[in-house]
Amino acid sequence: MQVKSFGCSFIYGSDLSDANLTRTYPSPSRLTWPSLVAKHINLPYMCYAHPASGNLRILEQLLTHAACNDQSLFIVGWSWIDRFDYVHPRAIQNHEWRSLMPGDDADLAQTYFKKLHSQYRDKLSTLSYIKLAIDTLKQKNCPFIMTYMDDLIFETEYHCTPAITDMQDYIRPYMSNFEGVSMLDWSRKHGYEISDAWHPLEPAHEGVAKIVINNLDSYIKQPV
Repeated sequence: MQVKSFGCSFIYGSDLSDANLTRTYPSPSRLTWPSLVAKHINLPYMCYAHPASGNLRILEQLLTHAACNDQSLFIVGWSWIDRFDYVHPRAIQNHEWRSLMPGDDADLAQTYFKKLHSQYRDKLSTLSYIKLAIDTLKQKNCPFIMTYMDDLIFETEYHCTPAITDMQDYIRPYMSNFEGVSMLDWSRKHGYEISDAWHPLEPAHEGVAKIVINNLDSYIKQPV
């Protein structure tokens, strides 16, 4: 048994003191809350998160590891829903993922967010990814902790259809947060230091880890 984590920079630990973000020798932080939880329960820890990942890339990594039928504890941190992931067409065999984000200056990102992007698509696709992840982990009998950064996952006032609300109702019991909010909002609420890139730093990760450790039975979802 080991702990495997998946997500974006918040799970990777970008801006934490021991994280390495270089393309040549990248290495995630060992000071993140998933790593601290793994240490507390005395299990090996492996991080498969990538900075700037969107939810499709997170899903692909999760499905790849779930396919191995191991009995790992999966910790998943879903990212903001407006990130658009794709595999670079000239790097298919290497599975080189790229992500478009609203703040990008590149022409491709500008075109996508101006002409193709919609919040409805973001919600529909993200909810579909999360539902598939939950169903797969249940099928493979893998326990998991699943959190999210973007409250739009559960927004119902705009861009909402029965397809959206049905999936929201399905995934809600499996999703965890921290005192009712995301890690970022929890860190802000309690006055923890946050980097210029919106990454909570070591004390915030320690605080979140304590919450999870003290409530492991409610955070870990067991397959049924």
